[in-house]
Amino acid sequence: MFKIRVGAASLASLIAMIQSVPAFAQSSSTTPPEASKPVAQEEIIVTAQRRSETLERTPVAVSVLSGALLQRQAIATEADLQVATPGLTIRAGQNSNQLNYALRGQSLDAFSDTRPGVLPYFNEIQLDGVGGGSSAFYDLQSVQVLKGPQGTLFGRNSTGGAVLFTSTKPTRKFGGYISGRLGNYKLRQVEGALNLPVVSDTVLFRVAGFYEKRDGYQLNLFNNKRVGDVDRYGLRGSLHIGLSNSISNDLVVDYLHSDGNSLGGLINSLEPTGLVPLIALTNFGNQAQYNFLINAFTGGAAGCNATTNNCAAAYAAAHPTLDPGGIASYLATQQARGPYKIESDGPSKYKGRNIIISNITSIDVGSDTKLRNIFGYTYLKNGIAGDIDGTPYGIDDNGNGGKNDNTRQYSEELQLVGKALGGRLNFVVGGFYSHETNENLTTSLLLQFPPLTSTTVYNKLTTRGMYAGYGQGTYDLSEAIGVQGLGITVGARYTHEKIKFDVLPADTAYLAPPAQLATYDFHQQKSFGNVSWTLGLQEQVNPNLLIYVASRRSYKNGGYNGIQNPVPGLGPTGGNGYGLETLTDAEVGLKYRGRIGGIPTNFNIAVYQDWIKDGQRVAYTLLGSTPAAVTVNIPRSKVSGVEFDGSIRPASWLTLGGAVNYTNARFTDSLVSIGGGAPVLFGTYPDTPKWSGSVFGEVNVPIHNSITASLRSDVYSQSLFWFASTGNRSPGAHVDGYTLVNFRLGVEDSAAGWAVSAHLKNAFNRVYYAGGIATGELFQFNTVVPGSPRTFFVDARFKF
Repeated sequence: MFKIRVGAASLASLIAMIQSVPAFAQSSSTTPPEASKPVAQEEIIVTAQRRSETLERTPVAVSVLSGALLQRQAIATEADLQVATPGLTIRAGQNSNQLNYALRGQSLDAFSDTRPGVLPYFNEIQLDGVGGGSSAFYDLQSVQVLKGPQGTLFGRNSTGGAVLFTSTKPTRKFGGYISGRLGNYKLRQVEGALNLPVVSDTVLFRVAGFYEKRDGYQLNLFNNKRVGDVDRYGLRGSLHIGLSNSISNDLVVDYLHSDGNSLGGLINSLEPTGLVPLIALTNFGNQAQYNFLINAFTGGAAGCNATTNNCAAAYAAAHPTLDPGGIASYLATQQARGPYKIESDGPSKYKGRNIIISNITSIDVGSDTKLRNIFGYTYLKNGIAGDIDGTPYGIDDNGNGGKNDNTRQYSEELQLVGKALGGRLNFVVGGFYSHETNENLTTSLLLQFPPLTSTTVYNKLTTRGMYAGYGQGTYDLSEAIGVQGLGITVGARYTHEKIKFDVLPADTAYLAPPAQLATYDFHQQKSFGNVSWTLGLQEQVNPNLLIYVASRRSYKNGGYNGIQNPVPGLGPTGGNGYGLETLTDAEVGLKYRGRIGGIPTNFNIAVYQDWIKDGQRVAYTLLGSTPAAVTVNIPRSKVSGVEFDGSIRPASWLTLGGAVNYTNARFTDSLVSIGGGAPVLFGTYPDTPKWSGSVFGEVNVPIHNSITASLRSDVYSQSLFWFASTGNRSPGAHVDGYTLVNFRLGVEDSAAGWAVSAHLKNAFNRVYYAGGIATGELFQFNTVVPGSPRTFFVDARFKF
């Protein structure tokens, strides 16, 4: 039952009111004058349905940031993208370089080894995920955030949405730009692009690049070094070749090189009911208790003497600066320092080397039909070494080995897009193939309390081979039914995916005792075949107003969690596998772009509900005596929501706008066994603030001839969100709501091509957190990763 409580009569009244508003003020000219144009902003083109169309005539919930807006608002990171796109959550896990997109309650749990619920694409090529080194916001034509399941038209099924990055294409004119940026924390950044028409309209080339360096926001008191340093550069080449009047090829090669380290997580809450008694174990000031626990953990093998307290004394001598009161006492110390001074004994380093190749060949096979071949290659190499517990006690870190992922993917897509039946049918049909390998090598150092130590190495290779066939069409029903502007959209996609999971020789699972080895399967595989679909009706009520209703189904295939021993079976029985997730949604939307009361106005409204079956979530527990992240399927969940965004231009010099999102995400059947133990209630839906929103105001004032000054302010706010599905067992596993305020002051000469701007972000220096790791139910504490403090910088740009 669709239970979002929005009155049908109210929606009908709103539509009736908008219908009564004229499209634009009448003029004797057939083309409305500039002052009478029915838009509040420039026309925006989107590709949410794999064809170019205007935003206001696309029956899909989508937020779009143009290249000009990305530059004006200095959107340079995923965190900036969240502020500019309410409803999109960028959640940090272990640190600031372990990131995940979340939309409409669909996300990716840290250490779950599941596929993301929201997938990024670069020039139509699907990427493996998101992180500090996987995205570079420079020389982009647009960023589109598609909300809701994307199961029929894009490379891989996603249940929450997609984020489409499109780079700027070469043009027929010589030109380019160069920009520089200086700011606090020793920020230095240069960026530029050069456009070269090599052979008139036939061969066009564009090269773009950037370099960025900045000191970290945190100081690690353990070694007196900065944490969160950024040191990266990128280079991108784009080549367009017009082979004939009907055949063209577009090649883009993108390289990104990232070094530095990550903002670290810090301990923020204790959970005394956790399985491993670290509150007591780190309290070596209580020497008798410490010796007793070490003996208990080692079965007496440690040889700790209750009379001499030799183990506690040795640990204290080796760590003279540690608080002997353990993490309970240290938590108060950390809270008094604030999040930008930490004391972490684990290493902190980050390395990313990414190559993305997109090659698109387009052949006109008719006046309205194109055959497109889309080839993609990605190589994403990321290495993170960091402390997981956020303390100096040696509880959990990656060691110098770190967490390393090497992902290679080849994809091939053949697509026919065009019109048929006298232009009444817009269609896309195609086939898709992808081959992806991911090798993961992760070192885990646990409980470094000599003589109690544990070093585990996970070394896995996951291979995914996928092929799919799809088709989607929108048919104009105007003539058939007699309702002008009425259309129906139908689409379907069959996907087959084979997943192979191999444990490689470096994995310490091979060192298990013979009886335990007999329970392992080092080479597992499974296949999935499913049909995703979309069905929708839309009516272009008038040139300014579109209403639509749609229902879609999408999937996330099952797989294997590499942060477990390779025991066959599913998570509830102690295995390392997890099953298929299915999402079905229903959505009603309205888009308007015109004038209300003579004021240029545009707004979008979407009301939706998702039904999720067997959602993929993670829980932290002990499998035997081994700490583990176990991925399981939650039987039933629901997500309901309302999304609104819009802007008005009450004067030629003033633009006002904003967005608000309400999301009610909950588990409705969530009692699941973990590793063969008693059933556990999954009670908190993660990565989903109930409320988020933003408002902005921008003033543009002419100064002299082509010189204009501008002032803009953005306010973003969101409510509390959980970063655990079992927050009912770990009440501290949440991030409090917060509000951020940004300012921009700029001067631009449109004729001369120069622009200078000053930016102030998080103007009131609000302390907030971007996510965390919920190990409270396992290790008796949770950690959080802080967001950026107040930053300011000056940007100078010259376009030629």
